[in-house]
Amino acid sequence: METLAFVPITAAGSSFLAKSNAKNVIKSHAKAPCRARPASSIHHTHVMQATVADAKHKDLALSTPREASLPWTASIGGDGIEMLYMPFLVHQNHVMRTKLKDVKDLPFDAELALQIGNKKASKIESWCYQTAEFRKIRSTYIDCGKAAQVFNSVWYPDPKYDLPLLGVDFLSFGDKKLICILDLQPLSQDEAYLKKYIDPLAPIKAKYPALAGQMSSKFYDENLFFSKQLAFARSDDPTFIMKELFPAFKEYLDCYIHLLQSSHPETNPEKIAQNLQRQKDYDQYSAERDPAVGLFSTYFGPEWAEKFTHEFLFMFSTPIDPALRKNIKGGPGSAGGNPSA
Repeated sequence: METLAFVPITAAGSSFLAKSNAKNVIKSHAKAPCRARPASSIHHTHVMQATVADAKHKDLALSTPREASLPWTASIGGDGIEMLYMPFLVHQNHVMRTKLKDVKDLPFDAELALQIGNKKASKIESWCYQTAEFRKIRSTYIDCGKAAQVFNSVWYPDPKYDLPLLGVDFLSFGDKKLICILDLQPLSQDEAYLKKYIDPLAPIKAKYPALAGQMSSKFYDENLFFSKQLAFARSDDPTFIMKELFPAFKEYLDCYIHLLQSSHPETNPEKIAQNLQRQKDYDQYSAERDPAVGLFSTYFGPEWAEKFTHEFLFMFSTPIDPALRKNIKGGPGSAGGNPSA
């Protein structure tokens, strides 16, 4: 398969962003592309803990200035292509900024913030924040014209809360192939935990029968990091997105915020450490199995995809030998690694 060239966005662009007006035009210049590195050489420098001040001196991107350019109103693929999941990103950001406290940018590698393919029409942009209640809220939108539209987001609670993670993965391929996954991804399968955090979703899911589908087990084990109230749909009708998926998304998000507001911060250091460890386990599990990694590689190159996966999406994951990856059910590069399957 052809590897597509891409345009890196550097610190010069993010510095300009911080000073620009609402147009938020991103400026880029040539930079050596990222090189493949053996798993042992990739280490986490906790760039997600960097401050906004750090972003002025390093190749780090800020999200708030770029957020001002949302929603995208035109596709990189040309006129007449609808940005199917842009309303979800905009609504999520509104909830984050109106319902959560102390929303701050989490600066991250500018090379991972925005990439534009220059052989096929393709664009991927990401945003990352931290709040008083969440250690990390990340979002990514991929626009490949009619070929693909993807919105992905994960909310990681501050480990002083034992809340599930909010997981969003909405994909469309071509005109009539939609795959939608929405869940509060539990840190535990304990009955009391599930009753507290997952059962409240049941009456919401029951309102949307189109979201009662069964996720393929070739990608993930439903007994790990997924709930019985996972909303899953395959559809060939794009009108389903705003008629059913969008109202369900808003209700799931409202329920999640209510669960947060009803919970109490943990003070026991051991339990806090346990919550964080489960989030780390989630990152490792997901990095090894997420079929979208294959999509990143196809449009933006395997080296960039590897870095994006382990240094932005799942920063607590450790790369594994590609030969071993093939033995992991549903892992990128395995027989089940097609994201549109």
